[in-house]
Amino acid sequence: MNSRRMLAITKKVLRSLRHDRRTAAFLVLMPIFMIAIFGYTFGGEVEDVEVYIVDLDEGLGPADLSDLVIARLQGGDSLRILEVIRPSSGIADPVGYGREKVESGNAWGCIVFPADFAANALTFSPGNSTAADAATVTMFLDGSNLNIVQTVTSTVRSALSSVMVEDLGFVQPVNAVPDLVYGEGRDFLDTFAPGVISLAVMMVTFMISIISFIHERTTGTLARLLSTPVTESEVVLGYAMAFGLIGLVQSAVVMATALLLFGVQVEGSLALVLLTVFLLGVGMQGLGFLLSANARTEFQAVQFIPIILFPSILLSGVFWPLESVPELLRPVSYLLPLTYAVDGARSVMVRGWGLEEIWPDLAILLIFAAAMLALSIVLMRRR
Repeated sequence: MNSRRMLAITKKVLRSLRHDRRTAAFLVLMPIFMIAIFGYTFGGEVEDVEVYIVDLDEGLGPADLSDLVIARLQGGDSLRILEVIRPSSGIADPVGYGREKVESGNAWGCIVFPADFAANALTFSPGNSTAADAATVTMFLDGSNLNIVQTVTSTVRSALSSVMVEDLGFVQPVNAVPDLVYGEGRDFLDTFAPGVISLAVMMVTFMISIISFIHERTTGTLARLLSTPVTESEVVLGYAMAFGLIGLVQSAVVMATALLLFGVQVEGSLALVLLTVFLLGVGMQGLGFLLSANARTEFQAVQFIPIILFPSILLSGVFWPLESVPELLRPVSYLLPLTYAVDGARSVMVRGWGLEEIWPDLAILLIFAAAMLALSIVLMRRR
């Protein structure tokens, strides 16, 4: 081994980086970007979970126990109370109203204090009463995300315990019973699978499109293709259909594996789930074309992959709810197409929703796909 020749090669590589400022910046800034995203995301707790409260408690003498508990909940960061509904609110069926808000996806939960809540809590005698006589708070919860269910349940139980012991000095059992509106009998894998299916389609279509398109350019295949009567729009749309179908086949394989091997349950239409991930795949390959057009080499094109995939994996609700994303980064979540694909697929698979409920997610994915393809065509024509 000749050390001089080895050092000469080392100098050549480093010299090429000096002339490629984009790559040099990528090598320095990307690790900072990654550790910052990791630190902020994993450091966040579930906050601002939107809930309704139905307070039917009639109290007992001077004690207004439900108000004390509600004050505790309002003073914390975990829940954001959208409305406290009382008999004076003029709603004929307050409990049905609150449950409907959960069923329609306008809130993650509805916490109900019954009329005899304070009476049962303050008069319960362990020696003379059964567990069924203890005060009970019912929580109607959207079980499509188990992290949310655990957060609401633990927060309510902690508030109940704190009020009873610290404010009133009672050591009395108070029940907080979750009643799942969606996801009854589901395990973590059932709520996890929609995100994994969407993520798999996104990763494959984006990476293959960005690498293959820059390869077509650097090898001259694209130039020879455009020298024929084929137009730029035909090239882009042809690639879009090809990679969209690849993503569709892949999602079908992943879904079949989840259903047959792991017993994942699907409440809604499988075709609607496939449509959701198909639109995501078409949009991501359009983004791949757009970014590859701004790269001179395959190595520069590859640099875009972690910049897009890394935030999408951490901030789009695949592994944990958006409510756990710190407020500083939460606006980024709503700019990521994967966020809407995960929400749409999960709503169909776990909630059993149809087209009339998830059309906003599909509309955003369709607009994203159309915009990426149109920009790719325009940029290709300019180049």
